[in-house]
Amino acid sequence: MDEERDMVDILDGFLKDAKYLITFGIGIMAIVFVMMTWIRTRSLAPTLGALLLGAVVIYGVTNFDFLSTQVQEDVNEHSK
Repeated sequence: MDEERDMVDILDGFLKDAKYLITFGIGIMAIVFVMMTWIRTRSLAPTLGALLLGAVVIYGVTNFDFLSTQVQEDVNEHSK
């Protein structure tokens, strides 16, 4: 019984670590996306657009649980 509980704790720790690693990777990708946009265009408008898009993606990834709950509530509300 204790071995099963220990295994669940270990797997839970791995999943939390993977979630933080994915969030970190998305953040790095957003930074690279903004930098590449600036390097290719040398213009402020596309760079600000890339920055805004990166912020929206990071927000969506970090708040996935909240957003999925909101979408499910909207679907249930409008399907009646």
